[in-house]
Amino acid sequence: MLALLLLAACAPDPGELPLSCDPRELAAGEVRVKRIACTDELIGGEGRIGDWLLENAVARFVVRDTYAALTQLGEDGGTLVDAAPVGGADLLMELAPDGDRSTIEPVTLEAAAELRLPGFTWHLDADVPRLTLDAAAAPTGTWVPRPGVDRVGDVARSGTAFFSLDLASPPDPSFDGWGQVPVAGLKGVLLDPADRWPDVGPFDVEVNADVVEVLDGDRVVDRVPVYGGVATLHAPALAALRAARNGCRYDGLVLVACGGLTVLVRDDRGTPLDATVRFAAADHPLPTGGGRAPLGIEPGEVWVWAGPAYGAWHGWFSGGEDTEVLTLPRSLPDTVTWPEGAGPGSPATWSSGGTLLGDFAVEAAPDADHAGLATVGRALGHAQGVGLSLFLADDEVPVVYAESRDETLTLVGTRTLGAAWSWGASATTRRAGHGAPDPVDPADLLTLVRGGAGADHFVIATADWAAAALAGPTPAWDWPVPPDGLWLDGPEDIPVLAALADAWIDAQPVSHRTWLPYVGVRNLPAVERALYDRTASAGNGPWVHLERVEAELEAFPTVTITAAAPAWMGPITVTLHTDVGTRVVPLGAAGAATVTLPMSTWAFAEVSTPRSSPWGGEPGWAVSGVRWVRGPAE
Repeated sequence: MLALLLLAACAPDPGELPLSCDPRELAAGEVRVKRIACTDELIGGEGRIGDWLLENAVARFVVRDTYAALTQLGEDGGTLVDAAPVGGADLLMELAPDGDRSTIEPVTLEAAAELRLPGFTWHLDADVPRLTLDAAAAPTGTWVPRPGVDRVGDVARSGTAFFSLDLASPPDPSFDGWGQVPVAGLKGVLLDPADRWPDVGPFDVEVNADVVEVLDGDRVVDRVPVYGGVATLHAPALAALRAARNGCRYDGLVLVACGGLTVLVRDDRGTPLDATVRFAAADHPLPTGGGRAPLGIEPGEVWVWAGPAYGAWHGWFSGGEDTEVLTLPRSLPDTVTWPEGAGPGSPATWSSGGTLLGDFAVEAAPDADHAGLATVGRALGHAQGVGLSLFLADDEVPVVYAESRDETLTLVGTRTLGAAWSWGASATTRRAGHGAPDPVDPADLLTLVRGGAGADHFVIATADWAAAALAGPTPAWDWPVPPDGLWLDGPEDIPVLAALADAWIDAQPVSHRTWLPYVGVRNLPAVERALYDRTASAGNGPWVHLERVEAELEAFPTVTITAAAPAWMGPITVTLHTDVGTRVVPLGAAGAATVTLPMSTWAFAEVSTPRSSPWGGEPGWAVSGVRWVRGPAE
């Protein structure tokens, strides 16, 4: 809820508004429109004091005041942010119709109330769970349901709660996801399936399933949950019904068969693991120690893996129900120990408290082109060994709700123009690069993303940004703000890291899989320290570290390289990059090598492996932080 709390800090001062608190429930026939004056008048969603309330005896709706939309940066309010039956649940994050939303005028009519905006009008009649959008033509807009609701087409459900858009025509078949979903032909919203489908219902269906899907031709138009073996439905005329449960096959409402694989998984020290079952190109994350993956009744190859730190299991699933008890050995070090004279700030042998895997670009809603749910992204990552997740949305602040996996450290960031991102995040529409013009000078863009030259944000820039900035009119030594981190999509971006080092820019490489050694107790400050100390290893799974060795009577600078990867990645190749060239370095039996660098100023190590996932995939790769043999560190 960080983003929503920060947004709330930007609300106008309620003391400046003519407010009166009246949280009563309305009687039949009553309808009203008013500014929200107290928390007792809120629905429990995204509304807040100073927003507008439209309500009658059966339904309540909250419209954002005009100063700013909730999920659209730099846009006016006037958007619908809450909608619920009286005493019911709100399933809406925001509905933002296109059109002029610069002013709002409340109007009370006989048996109706309205909020009039220049581009359209929100209209509510007495005693109906329906809010109408009146406009010259049914407008387009953007719908953002509350993350986590079950949604299909233009319908959202959570338990017995129901929400639907009232559209002039059926939605596009690709109308799916939890992010910012474009809609057309908006006529309003409905809170009762009897309003949405008055043709047939309500009627009860007894079925052994989790949900019953309502089909209009080949298109699923609703998905009704089953409670106690019964689903209560409304349906369009001539609609077909189909039962559904993960891993099961149905013939209409009749259960044919189910299949699943139950896995118990530990590492080679007996510690229960979070793991993923991979089957038919789909991932099924398991809870800690194992669980059941509903794979269905078709046979096929199956993999069980716990991310790049562990071994993997490959087997055959025959359909039906099966159980496997597995041990996945740890292949990467729990801790990182550097030789005497190495390690941050220590003259002696130094051992970290641990090594944690971070993912610094987890897509999360609301976002204009992504529908990811933060809790889903966190569960998938955690089942592959990710212990830190940075959630991002393009030019937005993602919504991240607390959930059961508290052991996953969470950061919330913002990404501007797809070129640079930062955290901590600012939820305001005027800071952290939000709404930055495109194009903008790369050096200036980075300053905007940081929130100013002195702001306390960690800023990551892409390799494309760095290449453009290095080729731009501002020399690197005059950049107002250098990047703290350099995002690498793959090994093809590694030359940009070298180009930054040649320009005396010390940026920690990061990627989707970044290993972070830390000292002491695992927490955000300890883990983030690896980024500032340049001790992280960025890539897609393997681990590599390069450290300068401070030895007495040192004739020439010396560095140590340490690397590791699970056996399924294949043999490791190490390449040492310096300002005077590159060379392949053979590792010793312990996975380490020592190299003397008589002529170099900086160095970093790259490792590669034949594969990045147990079933193949792209080659594995990783790159260490830059170490200054001579230069800024001295």
